[in-house]
Order: sequence, then structure tokens, then C-alpha cells
Amino acid sequence: MNDGFVKCRAVLGRELEALVEAGAAAELVAEAVKRREWADFDGRISAMNEIGARIAGYEEARSALMPGVNGSTGAFYQFVRRFPDEERRVLCDLYRQVRLEAARVRFRAAALASYLSEARALVSGILEAAFPEKRGKIYGKTGAERNANFGGIVLDRRF
Repeated sequence: MNDGFVKCRAVLGRELEALVEAGAAAELVAEAVKRREWADFDGRISAMNEIGARIAGYEEARSALMPGVNGSTGAFYQFVRRFPDEERRVLCDLYRQVRLEAARVRFRAAALASYLSEARALVSGILEAAFPEKRGKIYGKTGAERNANFGGIVLDRRF
């Protein structure tokens, strides 16, 4: 068996596993946001960032195995033409699975970002309508005004 094939299959397999893990982590974050479970939210986000870094490493390793391939689909398929039919089929199947899982992860991330953006706009609109004199100001739990660049806010369910 070709050494290049074995290395490429291993890298694609690890990348696929990391993408599946990223998809599961993104789903957990989305569910936590929808249920308003903010405990350990930063931990979940940092775990997703670690998975993203691993995926980037696998992509770099894959690029290193394929000199002259710039990540485009056509270039990958040109690269695998040098392998026998069975090995080419295995690599192409893995590559398609990686691309499909990457698209799923991107879609989940975009959906979550859209949800959060809409929720933030809705809350901002409600706060501006309810308290026009306090427009643009954020108050902490002690009642003191806080810096607007402080970050996200969480409202009690009884608003």
C-alpha cells in the first residue's frame, strides 16, 4: 500500500472525527443558549475553539501531504488521480465526508450566530422602547451604570 495514501487517509480520518466532534459541541452550545444555561458557557466555547485549532492543524497536515494543492476541490481530485482506483475511491469518499461535515458545522455556527444576533436586537429594541431615557446605558445588578463595551448581558426570565 502506498505510504502517501496511508498518511492522507489518516489525516482525512482524523479531520473528519474532529469535525463530527465540533458539530456535536456546536449543538451543545446551541442547546445551552436556547435553554439559557449559562453555567460553564465559556468552557464550552473554549472547547469549541480547541477543536477548531485541531481541525486547522489537520488541514495544514493535509496540505503538506499534497504539494501544490491549494485547498480547492479540483486540485484535490487532481492529486488523488495518482493513486490506484480503490485507494482513490477511499480518499475521495473521505474527502467528500469531510466537506459535508464541514458544511454542516458552518451551517450550525451560522444559525447560532443568526439566532444570537436576532435575540440581541430584540432585547435592545425592548429595552429602548421600555426605557427610552436609559437608551445606550447598561446597569449592573447593584444599579450602577456599566461600560457598554463590557460584553453580553443576560436577562432574568421574569423581565
